[in-house]
Amino acid sequence: MAVSRPSNYLSLVVAAICFGSIPVFSHYLNLLSVPTVQQAFFRAVFAVFYLFLGVGLFGAFHQLRISRAHLPLFLVYSLFGIALSIVAYITSMAIGTPVVIAVSLTYLYPAWTVILARLFLKEPLNWLRLIAVPLSLAGAIVVSLPSELQTTAAPIAGILWAIANGGFAACYVVFGRKWARLGYNPTTTTFWGYSFAALWMVPILLTFPLFVTDPRVVGFPLLLSPGAWLLLLIFALVGTALPYTLVNVGVKGIDASVASIILLLDPISAVVMGYLFMQQPINLWQFVGAALILLATLLVAVESRVFARRVSGAVRHIDKS
Repeated sequence: MAVSRPSNYLSLVVAAICFGSIPVFSHYLNLLSVPTVQQAFFRAVFAVFYLFLGVGLFGAFHQLRISRAHLPLFLVYSLFGIALSIVAYITSMAIGTPVVIAVSLTYLYPAWTVILARLFLKEPLNWLRLIAVPLSLAGAIVVSLPSELQTTAAPIAGILWAIANGGFAACYVVFGRKWARLGYNPTTTTFWGYSFAALWMVPILLTFPLFVTDPRVVGFPLLLSPGAWLLLLIFALVGTALPYTLVNVGVKGIDASVASIILLLDPISAVVMGYLFMQQPINLWQFVGAALILLATLLVAVESRVFARRVSGAVRHIDKS
């Protein structure tokens, strides 16, 4: 595991707050008659524009170079870690899965990440992580509970899509750690990830209407209001380009399994923003869930800092001898 810094944790916390703004942006864009699939497409396209603009302002075009040998990895990364993650969530909602169930199952991704990171990155497991994962999952489920518990039947296919979405989100975190090991800059991986994801969205846009007919989900109206275009531009920056770049910055110094748990601060951010901007009440269950997530985040942060001090002490001991 790489030695972590406070900036790695701060990057992930800010990213989680930005991710929490996504439901707010999507809600107001739906009110402006922008279908969900169209929102996803322009999030990817405008994110690439912002990243390209940022690279140009800092004169860092050399950072966009990638090895041809890694091109297949980037294609897989952009498809599973970005494009299909968006599609899976949309599909789950579109075919009738209640929002609370879809969100809760999506937050299974820390468990997915621990498994994938162990299999492909050989990251170690310890008792603190094994405690933090179910603790954070419990918090994510509790924080998403509605104010009145309701029994709502969800289609099996919708449940499977929501679970798959958690797996796709874990792919993004695990690949971010892989890019760090290969020495790629976060700007590079985010830029090419979203560039290829935007290309993947073209066949997705063409095939999705074959399975979903809800106008709130599918459709691609070009005659949008100026307010809708402005909101899409802000959405792509705050809800996409900035947080995904920060995730890649964070995982450069933190194991993927640890990063995935810290990012569960996202539902806390979503609850607070929903209360502030969408007048959605905050109930006792959400406070309890937030406390569980914060406790899990504290556990993995302490575990990483203790490990970092041990590594640093060992290095100093070797230097003295």
